[in-house]
Amino acid sequence: MNAPFRVALVLLIASGPTVVCGEELEVQSVVVGFLAEVELAADESGPLVELAAREGSRVKTGDRLGRLDDRDAKLQVDRAQITLRHAEAQAKVKVKLLQAEEALKLAQLELDRATTANQELSGVVSETQLSKLKLELRRAELNVEQATEDRATAARAVEAAANELALAERARERRVLVSPMDGTVVEVRRRAGEWLEPGQVVLRLVRDDRLRAIGFVKLDQLAAPLDGGVATLLVPSVGGKESSFTGRVTFVSPEANPINRQVKIIAEFDNASGRLRAGLSAKLKIRPEPPPGSKAE
Repeated sequence: MNAPFRVALVLLIASGPTVVCGEELEVQSVVVGFLAEVELAADESGPLVELAAREGSRVKTGDRLGRLDDRDAKLQVDRAQITLRHAEAQAKVKVKLLQAEEALKLAQLELDRATTANQELSGVVSETQLSKLKLELRRAELNVEQATEDRATAARAVEAAANELALAERARERRVLVSPMDGTVVEVRRRAGEWLEPGQVVLRLVRDDRLRAIGFVKLDQLAAPLDGGVATLLVPSVGGKESSFTGRVTFVSPEANPINRQVKIIAEFDNASGRLRAGLSAKLKIRPEPPPGSKAE
C-alpha cells in the first residue's frame, strides 16, 4: 500500500460519524464466517477401514463418522475383561480368612484352658507347654492378619484390573472418529483403505446453522454501547439486489488497534434456512440498544 493511499484511507476512517444511542452505525465491509469449524483428525495410527460421511453430510454430536482398524484394540479389551473377572472372583473368596479366624479362636481356647487348669492346680501344665500354646496363638493372630491383607490386596487388584479395562476401552474408542458437534461435513481428505498417522485430518466439519460477521469500527464511533444491539447484514445478490439478515451483536473487543484505533466487533445470525454462506463480503448496520431503564430517543 503506497503512502498517499494510506493517508487517504486514514482520513476516510477518521471522518466516520460518532454513534449515539438510537442512531444506526454502518460498517461498510464485514466478512461472514462460520461460528465453529473443526478438523477431525486421527488419534492413532492404522488403516481407515470405515468412513461413514461425505461432503454435505449433516451430522450430530456423537455421530460415528469413521473407524480405524481396531481388532488388536478389541483383543486388549477382551483380555482386560477376563483379568477383571478373575480379580473379582479372587476378591470374593473368604475361605482363608474364615479358616484363620477359626484357628485363632481354637488357639485362644486351648491357652485359656491351660491357664485355668494351672490356676486350679499349680503345675498341671508345664511352662514349656504354655509357651507352645502362646506361640500357637500368636501364629494364629498373624495368619488372620495375613488373610486380611490378602483380601485387601485382592480388592486393590480389582481396582487395577478395572483401570486396565478402562484404558483398553479408551484405546479402542480412540480408533473411532466421532463428531464433536452438530454441523455439516464440507471436506473429506482421506478415503477408506488409507493408512493414517496420529494428527492426520480426515474430515472438516462446520456449524452452518448459525453464522457470524466480523468487522471493525473506529473507536470514535463507539459513544454508545453496541453489545446486544440489533444487527442487519446486507449481502449483495444477483441483479444488484441485497439480501438482509437480522441478528445481534455478540462481541465488542475491549481493546483497540493502537495504529488505526479500530475495534473488532462480531454479530451472529441464524442460518437455519441455509441462505447465508460463509466467505461472503457484506455490509453491516447496527442499532445500539438503549441502556436498561432508559428510553431510546
